[in-house]
Amino acid sequence: MSKKQRNRKTIAQNKRNRMINRRYISTIKTFFKLFNLSKDKNEKESLLPKLNSIIDKAVKKNVIHKNTAARKKSRISRLYINS
Repeated sequence: MSKKQRNRKTIAQNKRNRMINRRYISTIKTFFKLFNLSKDKNEKESLLPKLNSIIDKAVKKNVIHKNTAARKKSRISRLYINS
């Protein structure tokens, strides 16, 4: 495989991986906004495990750092308790 073909393949892989990573980050942000805007405690209770699951999957796939995930989960649980 020539260098030119290898470069094209690397660029394609980077683009694909970037889109996958952005999907995780976007989903986390969307669920976090839904969690903040919901007034009903039952609605927050149903969003809590989904949000934690998405954050854990993002850490598993190295999209976000584990400390970032811990901070986000801590904020979510604090918002849930204070609501």
